[in-house]
Amino acid sequence: MRLICLLICFTAVLIPNLRAQPRDFVQLTQTFLPTAKASFTSPVFEIPLHETAHFVALAMRCVGEAGGVQFDVRSATKDGQWGAWQTLADDHHAMPMPGQRQFEMVFLPADARRIQVQATGLIAPVDAELFFFSPVGVPDKDPAPIAPIADRSACPCPQPAYVNRVGWGGPAGQQPGCTPAYTNVTHLVVHHQAGAANPPYSATVQAIWQLHVNTNGWCDIGYNWLIAPDGTVFEGRAGGNNVIGAHFSGNNSNTMGVCFLGNFQNDQPTAAALASLEKLLAWKCCDSNIEPTGTSLHAGSGLMLNHICGHRDGGSTLCPGDNLYAKLPVIRPDTDSLYHDPSGCDGIWPPANDACADASLLVSAETCEPVAATTDGASASGVPIPACSGFTSGSALDVWFRFTAIDSKHRVTVTPLGPAPDGLDPVVALYDANCAAPQLIQCIDAPGGPGGLTILNLENLTPGQQYRIRVFDFGNAPAANGRFNICVLTGASVGIAEAGVSGAWHIYPNPATGWVTVQLSETFYRDGLLRVLNIGGIPVREQRLTQRETRIDLSGLPAGLYLVELQTEAGAEWRRVVLR
Repeated sequence: MRLICLLICFTAVLIPNLRAQPRDFVQLTQTFLPTAKASFTSPVFEIPLHETAHFVALAMRCVGEAGGVQFDVRSATKDGQWGAWQTLADDHHAMPMPGQRQFEMVFLPADARRIQVQATGLIAPVDAELFFFSPVGVPDKDPAPIAPIADRSACPCPQPAYVNRVGWGGPAGQQPGCTPAYTNVTHLVVHHQAGAANPPYSATVQAIWQLHVNTNGWCDIGYNWLIAPDGTVFEGRAGGNNVIGAHFSGNNSNTMGVCFLGNFQNDQPTAAALASLEKLLAWKCCDSNIEPTGTSLHAGSGLMLNHICGHRDGGSTLCPGDNLYAKLPVIRPDTDSLYHDPSGCDGIWPPANDACADASLLVSAETCEPVAATTDGASASGVPIPACSGFTSGSALDVWFRFTAIDSKHRVTVTPLGPAPDGLDPVVALYDANCAAPQLIQCIDAPGGPGGLTILNLENLTPGQQYRIRVFDFGNAPAANGRFNICVLTGASVGIAEAGVSGAWHIYPNPATGWVTVQLSETFYRDGLLRVLNIGGIPVREQRLTQRETRIDLSGLPAGLYLVELQTEAGAEWRRVVLR
């Protein structure tokens, strides 16, 4: 006789958990019994939420002989359209009790109204608890992060701006009985959520809080910080700096846990999220005197760990996913550079090079080797403002650099990192090395306004002589974002000739929008070479001459100023071209 599978329904027959539950969170129970078939698929059940918004999160925990069982879930909208089956993965952050098995959240569409659960490999009855949550009331747009008040005298790396608990909709305090405990942080642990993450990211943070509190039974969210794909940093566990979280396989003392929203076992972390992580880690390394590239004994686990490590280094888990874990060998030195390079941290106060005598060293090279810098927090040196800037009143909040000329021609490039209208509108000036009374040699205030690239071409320099470069923002108010990259170039790429050995030749269209044609004279060198160089002197395209007119594909290159170089037996010449 075929065994009959008894399933306790999710509707009125189900007995919900007796604790008080908000309208956007429901806990239900279900029992699975083995059948003669390999898999059992439940009847279709209504999702028992009063309202839904953004998504429906489902978490499940089992009690019984569920070790070898595969559980899958699928959902349908109210019109009956079913989605694909999703296999539930074990949640290694949860630390379930003996005999329990807990699974990571799955995110169903906001318009999901029904679900089915499938169990494969049952050998004995399994009791399951299902937890449904939908972030009703979360706005469609995340709030703007707020920068904390930093003690810049204590640490050159400020704490990044973040969305606090009130901002993402978390409770004002922790649950009853959860008194914050504090620790001396020695290790920084990187995690991933192992789930879907889409805007608004506050909704995902709320779902993780619900999972940790109402499913795991913790008093608060386990992570200290969470980082969204767009780089937004969210405050996690309440209590402030150095509060002990719940994220490192029970060995949470001496750690700070940072969770990337998303699943990076298959996906790649975004550049914005990685940049925010490095800034956050640089701040904490500075705050707690942690060497970013160092290794030491973690007292709680008894393991020798990198100071910046992944969850898998201290537990049996894939967290933070293969693709994010593979970034850690790069994240460590990048964080170290932010921590030790005085121009690496945003908002350094004051910059180490805000006086002529304290000018930072630049090395002239044939390719641009950018140095990160900032005018944020700079003071005024008192050196008169050069007339080239068009702004000569007030004071210039300037920073200074020095280099030694190795040729008569050089080029200085200043690339603001903050976009308009908040980016630097740089004035770049060259002086001699006499900081007691620096003498102006050349100056430029390039058109284009805030955030625009500025290039100062230098001629008639004396090889072996040292010079000073001064950078400041147009006007007497500092830029909202004064970060920039600067480099000094020399060599062939700075010798821009407009006529010469190969006769007349020109480029059209200029400005270009995806391609240019180089037209040579009637007599041209058939064995010549055409190269396109970016403003840093780096070749980005190369093509041999075969005819009088040669078309060069510029598609895929970023907009900006480029050089087209013509190399022949008679020498080399260059033409400027602007790509839009």
